[in-house]
Amino acid sequence: MSMFSDNAKTYIQLSGAALAVTLTFAREVLHVPPGQNIANGWMIGMWTCFAVAIISGAFYQYLAVKYVESCIDWEHSAAWDWLQAGYVYGIMLFSFYGGTIIFTVYAIVSLRHT
Repeated sequence: MSMFSDNAKTYIQLSGAALAVTLTFAREVLHVPPGQNIANGWMIGMWTCFAVAIISGAFYQYLAVKYVESCIDWEHSAAWDWLQAGYVYGIMLFSFYGGTIIFTVYAIVSLRHT
């Protein structure tokens, strides 16, 4: 269980860093002026994917703790027992790699036009 939680933590950290990289890329590599709006469809897609990866990664860690609680004889809330943690983990992976692919395509397209 520890290995999966640590892996989710890594994806949370990478997604947070990727959010910062998208802003830095637009400002420093593409030379978008500071006053100009950089929020276009590409950026919104990337930000959404990375935000979903962060939220689902944190939620996965929560579900992992709830699973451990259920294995012990403690009283625990059964509110999330219907949701398999593996689905949340899959959403985290899908959204992280989706954001990464969108960023790669955006970078290729943007650099060709500069």
